[in-house]
Amino acid sequence: MTSMELRGVHLDAPDGTTVLDGLDLVVPEGSTTVLCGPAGAGKSAVLRVLVGLEEHTEGDVLLDDIVVNAVGPRARDLALVLQDYVLHPHLDVHDNLAFATRLRRGHDKVELAERIDEVAAFLALDSMLDAKPADLEPAQRQRVAIGRALVRDALGYLFDDPFSAQADRVRTHVRSVTTQWQRDEQRTSLFTTSRADEALTMADRVAVMHRGTVHQTGTPDEVYADPDDLFVAAFLGQPPMNLLPATVGDTHVETPVASVPLDDALRAAIGERTTVIVGIRPEHCQEPSTDPAPAAASAGEPLTAGAIAAQAEAGRQVTVAGRVDDAEWRGGTQLVYVGYDLDEDVEVMLEEIEDRLDFDLFQNFFVAELPSTDRRSAGQDVQFVVPRERVLLFDVETGARLRTS
Repeated sequence: MTSMELRGVHLDAPDGTTVLDGLDLVVPEGSTTVLCGPAGAGKSAVLRVLVGLEEHTEGDVLLDDIVVNAVGPRARDLALVLQDYVLHPHLDVHDNLAFATRLRRGHDKVELAERIDEVAAFLALDSMLDAKPADLEPAQRQRVAIGRALVRDALGYLFDDPFSAQADRVRTHVRSVTTQWQRDEQRTSLFTTSRADEALTMADRVAVMHRGTVHQTGTPDEVYADPDDLFVAAFLGQPPMNLLPATVGDTHVETPVASVPLDDALRAAIGERTTVIVGIRPEHCQEPSTDPAPAAASAGEPLTAGAIAAQAEAGRQVTVAGRVDDAEWRGGTQLVYVGYDLDEDVEVMLEEIEDRLDFDLFQNFFVAELPSTDRRSAGQDVQFVVPRERVLLFDVETGARLRTS
């Protein structure tokens, strides 16, 4: 297998629109990397540049650290599954699966037949090997295109939203067997998807992309738990992260539903800013403790160990309070929606941030994901607690994460 890399790649559309804007991307050898982002981010263009179907205007394409800008698609030897999963209409499913491999001299016919049978079986194509593409449903044709790439022995594998035509239950299975096959074969693979949940599920490494650039790359855990900016924080997660406008006071950062205590690390991260964006993921909300609080010490009496521990714990938590607008029961969990109002100037500020990032970020309610044991309903006054280390801060102007370390 081989590593794949784009360095500072720039690509313009025929009308002059920027498609890729100095994009950097590394796909390590043997990894399953998923490039995710909304429609129009430029994901398909990345694959076409890598394989050599698009001629970029700046930057380099590297395979195994060798620049291949002047090398044609055939010589790059990368398998590509396109969204329109082009098949040969005059060939049956079996011959479509074999087609790319048969173009290469010296292939082992017995091994090819075995691979076709194995791939066809786990993609549920084994009963239709004699059928022509015109006789298949779109989801079946898409699986044939996937299978053709899996059968082939290439230097690297590129999949452009390869599961889009599959029904949800089938999609999960096809995604699982495809990625497992690639891992078992230790193949370097790059997938694209507009579904963040899919990227987090299937990837060794996730690259989050928007408007022609990669915002952050890392393991699924890293990019989800430690986002670099507002876009990554908002794009990954369902339900999405709560992003709250906040004003910086002397002792606290105040949001419409929560007050975040300021310590030295937070003060240093915030600097001279007077407004920030606070981020809290719904699943990080917890029910407040029902344990009775330790009795307060009388004047002049030392605090008990229990009181000291309770004060320390309170200092490590942020309380979210408000009135329930709605609650969605989801079996083992419930989503609790707490509404809030914003001043007009704050709404204008949030709209400006969304315009700069070209992405919908904000809403006028806070969402908490809680166990369904204590069902909540509209009109109730509620409180949740959030560990302070789970509360993230972002710059209003740039969207960059304000880190405490």
